[in-house]
Amino acid sequence: MEHSAQTQRAQAPCTRRGRRRISEAMLAARDELTTPVPAEPGKRDMLNMLKSLRGVLPVSRGAASTLIIMVEKTSPDAWTALETPFIYAHNTTLMSWTGLSRSTLQRHIRELADARLLVPQDGRNGQRGRRWQTEEGQTQVGFNLASLRYRWPDLLALSAEQRRLRQRVSFLRDNIASLNDTVRAQAETLGLEPILEQAVGIMRSRLRTVQLATLEGLYREMLALSVALAGQCAEPESGPDNAPVENAVFSTSYPAEMRPMGPQNGAHYTDTKNIQTSKKVDHVAADGGIRIEPMRCEGPSSGTNRSSVYDRTALRGFKGTATFYLEICSNLRDFCSTGRPSAEQLIEAAEYLSGQVGVTCHAWSQACVVLGRLQAAVAVIVMASRLERGAVIRFRDAYFRSLIERGARNTLFLDRSLYALRDHRTREVGMLAEAGVSLAAVGVQTAKTRSAWI
Repeated sequence: MEHSAQTQRAQAPCTRRGRRRISEAMLAARDELTTPVPAEPGKRDMLNMLKSLRGVLPVSRGAASTLIIMVEKTSPDAWTALETPFIYAHNTTLMSWTGLSRSTLQRHIRELADARLLVPQDGRNGQRGRRWQTEEGQTQVGFNLASLRYRWPDLLALSAEQRRLRQRVSFLRDNIASLNDTVRAQAETLGLEPILEQAVGIMRSRLRTVQLATLEGLYREMLALSVALAGQCAEPESGPDNAPVENAVFSTSYPAEMRPMGPQNGAHYTDTKNIQTSKKVDHVAADGGIRIEPMRCEGPSSGTNRSSVYDRTALRGFKGTATFYLEICSNLRDFCSTGRPSAEQLIEAAEYLSGQVGVTCHAWSQACVVLGRLQAAVAVIVMASRLERGAVIRFRDAYFRSLIERGARNTLFLDRSLYALRDHRTREVGMLAEAGVSLAAVGVQTAKTRSAWI
């Protein structure tokens, strides 16, 4: 016969071996299971929520990891509307899943039960015993995870709070970095080395903490440095005349080509390396300003500046043929119907190749919008070429999205990667030629082991 809630409360202080000590929170969670659930999230949604809140749940990180493993072991169908997520595993099975000792596992279960994240359902006379799935109408022995459905609104509120916290942390870090640029520029102008060191220390500290109070304090320190330097820059410079002083002793002790540069002699122009003893000095720098100043005053040339147009693209004016891209990325040949594909055929082949290297369809569409179809295709080819040459990219979709972000900030230089791949290909061909190996044999061997890097 099942014990009532009053009887269990009366027996709560009992600590006999093998008997679970029932707390008020555990009884409240058990009574809660008889009420309508506020939400019925799926298994994937629950796992994603628990993993994102692993460090902020009202339990330790180890207990949260144990709960996540228990949810992962349940069936997806158990999280539907008419089912109940339940764990029938014995302690030995749970220890093998989690890699924990028996005492640590019991402590984690106790934390989760007190936090009302699960409900332990024990066997006869309140004994834990072995956990098994019995026949219908009898008590099920194990852990009921349906309590997570009642905690779902609290988890959503906690997730929103953590999202706002991360946004605030990112906002403070960006403001500190913006102030750091101004502070460093002003400190370098005034020659204040201690201010530079202090700014560097603040920038290091901002990356080592996620506490709002600490970041706000660092922001106030950086703001104080910026205000102090702005006041020093605004003050009029009052001091002695900064006219150049010629060091007569230095000038008479050394030959003319080793004297310091000044308004009388100007810079020393040589046509030989500095490591050689003989130098030819050409005294023309003193009059060079007469020719340079009119050139600076002249307006821009009438011709169009093509470099400025190329600087706004990730390729920076790099002109690559279809044969070049097929040479640096051998896997691209599998998706091309001809040996000399057109630009559109090359882009379509790169789109199929993107799925093979781990780039999602959404990331490819985003790259086409931000970079353009051609540059997105070249980015995929560069990524695939790196994988062919043994590069390790753990999170490939995230890596490709970082390329898109750099392209949006105009800091993506695909031309450099293409030049490096071209030089690497040239060295490979040279080494194969010296070894007497034909490229056709290498192509056959590569086709056999092509799936190794996928």
